[in-house]
Amino acid sequence: MFGKHIYKLFLLILLISTPNIWAYEEAVVKNGGALKGKTYLNGDKPPARVYHLVFSPNIDFCSNISDGEGNRLLYEFKASKEGEFQDVIIAIVGIKKGKPFNLNPIIWLEDCQIRPFVTPVRNRHPVTIASNDPVIHDIQGYSLNDKYTFQMFNKPVPVKANVEKKIKFRPGHYIFRTQCGVHDYMQSWGMAVGNPYYAVTDESGNFEITEVPPGTYYVLAWHPHMDIQAQIVTIKPNETTEIGFIFEASEVNIPLHDLQTSYRLQTWLEPKHLKPPKVKLQVHDAPEKLLKPRAWNDRLD
Repeated sequence: MFGKHIYKLFLLILLISTPNIWAYEEAVVKNGGALKGKTYLNGDKPPARVYHLVFSPNIDFCSNISDGEGNRLLYEFKASKEGEFQDVIIAIVGIKKGKPFNLNPIIWLEDCQIRPFVTPVRNRHPVTIASNDPVIHDIQGYSLNDKYTFQMFNKPVPVKANVEKKIKFRPGHYIFRTQCGVHDYMQSWGMAVGNPYYAVTDESGNFEITEVPPGTYYVLAWHPHMDIQAQIVTIKPNETTEIGFIFEASEVNIPLHDLQTSYRLQTWLEPKHLKPPKVKLQVHDAPEKLLKPRAWNDRLD
């Protein structure tokens, strides 16, 4: 397994500043193999971030998913008690010819929530934004690398409507991020893939990629708040190769301004906003001491 700065290797291999690097040819795969495995998060996962509903419009509707106390929680790390790590994108790099590449990602907007949390995307191809909400959203798409962020698009989404935008990464970028400009707790992430040999880990941390042409390749494992990991694997004809990835919770990479683990301030909400949500009751997973209201001076201790 490679070091923390594996993204440099990733950029050398996939350098999307060269248009032809994303060329892929569909062909019959003979004696293809399979890659399967599991991802783990070692250590305690970071707690969900807290967003006060009072700072965004449509409180009556968007509070259908909340903690019942006027807050919306953003769960960015999904892992079982055993550490089985969900929402990790697994991608095999360097395959230029193989099975059909039918990637048509859909970003769903429902109950003031964007799902899935992570999704593979294809450069210079469309992504559909589908809303089932009775309120207007403003979806902002961003092109990122390890240092810089640029806006890719800003697309208002009318009530219960579908819109389409094309993914256009800037040179050297491979990360796609979306956020609602109206409801800041609506966020999702994506990673560029150059062939159909990818997967997203399920709730048990499992993944499987089939019909892989025999050969030796790099396999990447990516989560939006972790450093990319990579392994070299050899796929043999008609055989299944198994690998695993372990991420360390102590190495979570979240900017300080985004590391929201407690209430920023106390807010006033009408009693009607403090009722149990109709769709889902969210549960705080931060340490108890961070959930207790504190005066400003207490934070200086």
